[in-house]
Amino acid sequence: MKVLVRVLGTLLLVGLILTRVNLGQIMDSFATLRPAYWVAAFLLLFFTQVLSCQRWKVLATAVGFGGTFYEYLKFFFIGMFFNLALPTSVGGDVVRAWYLAYKMKDDLVENRRSKAVLTVFADRFSGVLVLVAIAVIATIFSPVELPVWVKGTVMSVGLGAIGSLAMLPLIAKFSVRFPKLLVVLKSAKLCFGNAKVLVLTTAMSVWVQLSSVSIMMLIGLGMDLPIPLPFYFVMVPLVTLMTMLPISLGGMGLREGATVLMLTPLAIAPASAVALSVLCFSVYVAVGMIGIFFYLGSRGSATSSDMKDVQLEGEISGSTELEESHDGSAIRNNTDQRRAG
Repeated sequence: MKVLVRVLGTLLLVGLILTRVNLGQIMDSFATLRPAYWVAAFLLLFFTQVLSCQRWKVLATAVGFGGTFYEYLKFFFIGMFFNLALPTSVGGDVVRAWYLAYKMKDDLVENRRSKAVLTVFADRFSGVLVLVAIAVIATIFSPVELPVWVKGTVMSVGLGAIGSLAMLPLIAKFSVRFPKLLVVLKSAKLCFGNAKVLVLTTAMSVWVQLSSVSIMMLIGLGMDLPIPLPFYFVMVPLVTLMTMLPISLGGMGLREGATVLMLTPLAIAPASAVALSVLCFSVYVAVGMIGIFFYLGSRGSATSSDMKDVQLEGEISGSTELEESHDGSAIRNNTDQRRAG
């Protein structure tokens, strides 16, 4: 049912976009891109994802996982591939957690699945907070006059993030009654409870999010779009946050629509805005496809008992039941074990 809703949402959003532009106009906008800028964006994203992998490794080490950097790199890129291949927005994250929990067999880590899920959630948590912070700072100090609705949206999101952090003690009180909240609380503790982990992950998150802005900036420059450079630091975080809404397949339609909406005050043609969004996404697709080679190379090492423990889509769309163990950190996935699509 969730997949059907996303499919319908995607078709509706794409249809709305196509009422404003036609494919011919978008193709003409594609032709304006100088290839060297796309290649530069690809290389930047590749090295940024390598750094993201290191951030995840720092978080995993903090909860007791070992393993080499290459193993984390392999799992990370496999997760990127499944973000493209699965119809849900968190598919790749769950795949990463599954590989960490079931492939690091030489690690003596209790509650492996619980802690693996926690590292992935904390990884996302750190990135989103920095993303919001960049948007707020860029809005405050932007030399470009921003529309009132843009300022209001950014500040509302920023206040929401601050409010969420302030509510963490309250979440702790309600975590027994609402077990899913415990994942959020433990992720926050993992990010903020250790000074070294906090400094390392925050520094890497800043680089990762600035790189995300720079990727769209490179594509925009390659298309000779008259977008003030500071505006990218406001636009990219907002577009990224909008694509997290669970109403389309992989943010398709949402991403393009949000880009058109953000660039309308700058008098950027809708076809150019759509082309900018699609070309940026193509960079992520190209880097994500690297994961298929890691995935095909690792399939032979999977055992049948591993595959019986967890089915991918069951992990992705199933409910999470938090169950206290002797150290209070077990997370048991109680799912319907079904695959989507």
